[in-house]
Amino acid sequence: MEALRAKEIAKAVDGIILCGDENTRITSVGINSRNMETDSLFIPLIGERADAHDYIEDAFHNGAAACFTGRDVILNKDKVYIRVEDTLKALQALGTFYRSRFPMPVIGITGSAGKTTTKEMVAAALGMKYNVLKTEGNMNSQVGLPLMMLRMDSGHDIAVIEMGMSEEGEMAKLAEIAKPEAAVVTNIGVSHIAQLKTRENILKEKLNIINSFDKGSVLFINGNDDLLSKLYKNDKNGTESPNMCEQTREKFLNADLTAFGTEEYCDYRAENIRMAGGETRFILRKKQKPELPLPNQSDNGTGFLGKREDSLPGDGEEIILKVLGMHNVSNALAALAVAEHYHIPVSVAKKGLEEYQPIAMRGQVKEVNRVKVIDDSYNASPDSMKSGIDVLLELEGIKKRIAVLADVMELGELSGQCHYDVGVYISERKVDEVITIGKEASYIAKAIQDKKADIITHVFMNNEDAVHYLLPNIKAGDGILVKGSRGMKTDEIVKAVLQKKQ
Repeated sequence: MEALRAKEIAKAVDGIILCGDENTRITSVGINSRNMETDSLFIPLIGERADAHDYIEDAFHNGAAACFTGRDVILNKDKVYIRVEDTLKALQALGTFYRSRFPMPVIGITGSAGKTTTKEMVAAALGMKYNVLKTEGNMNSQVGLPLMMLRMDSGHDIAVIEMGMSEEGEMAKLAEIAKPEAAVVTNIGVSHIAQLKTRENILKEKLNIINSFDKGSVLFINGNDDLLSKLYKNDKNGTESPNMCEQTREKFLNADLTAFGTEEYCDYRAENIRMAGGETRFILRKKQKPELPLPNQSDNGTGFLGKREDSLPGDGEEIILKVLGMHNVSNALAALAVAEHYHIPVSVAKKGLEEYQPIAMRGQVKEVNRVKVIDDSYNASPDSMKSGIDVLLELEGIKKRIAVLADVMELGELSGQCHYDVGVYISERKVDEVITIGKEASYIAKAIQDKKADIITHVFMNNEDAVHYLLPNIKAGDGILVKGSRGMKTDEIVKAVLQKKQ
């Protein structure tokens, strides 16, 4: 963060300085009183269990020079207190103000699954030419995203920002703060369907990511997703265009759409996909988009302005990824499309993708005592569970394939059916054993049993019991997928397996 004066901050959030020097320099912002830096601003958020206003003095003790406050209580007149009506809204206002100081383009990444991996791949491709700011950890929410904006500085050329949502109206708030000029939608699944009720409502909410678009902005969509593909295939002015708020519809009608995937119509398409030796390889095919002729200008009978090139730059290039899974092919296509939009040729962008490695608990393949473990324990959705199963099947040299799957949360009344559908998916594949953890995940095992698949199933209600069964039964040559919602703490299982003595 580049330094701001306390008076600038107060003006940006419509706050009032109650005490302290208005010229105090602020060089960072934090919400955890224990982790404040020197010359920082502490923002005390009010949660369900605690009110961080109680820790303002701790924040000052740990280096903070100023704080927001929703109270009229001052305990240290030597420090800057900025009175605001709502500390969360003030944080968002500050993030919005600070982002507006930088003209750099922001690419927003959203979707029901694959946001983080896509964000990392896009950043890897763009990083071949630019200094990239990218979302760190899980800073993709109404709290995390404005904090990420506050990490911008003049040394950055471009930003790749993950944007998550769990309720109606949230994406519009995030778009107002980050103001992306390009956006990637990875897919429309059932994550957060408990709050939004239908996939169509999830699509409507996620499309609000384009609310800050200007003319020439690009929406990159997964052409393999049934709902997203309709955006591309249907006439934008047609009756079949999806439900949107008026602001989003206006932006959508003026946006350029680029589809990526394996379908024939996709602008960036993968063919000849091969997975071996821990790598995924495919051939990139690019589609020439037709351009409408200008008035009174001939298109030479080609449907294009000027002469159409026989081949497009990057068409036919082999792309190499050091990760497995069809979902990663899709993620890589999105990265290549975004990179080329920002003037990085495929021949250069693909080198960044080749160096990409999954981050912790996001599909890392680890090995101990000749047992391979896919650590995908950070989070889960029904769709990402299916993708995880596909990666398990791609592991080479495996004698027994074991899936350890825990509850996926926030699925509401559809939870049982969503988990059951995962079980149906598994029942049709060559998995040897499935271990489920939690009440909801037990529906995965039930589906496998109902389909009479030749797959061993075990149902547990907690990690401890699952580990107690799993450890004595692991043998050299086994491959294990571990996946579940973050609240299920399935990283405990990964840790136990990796620490198992031979």
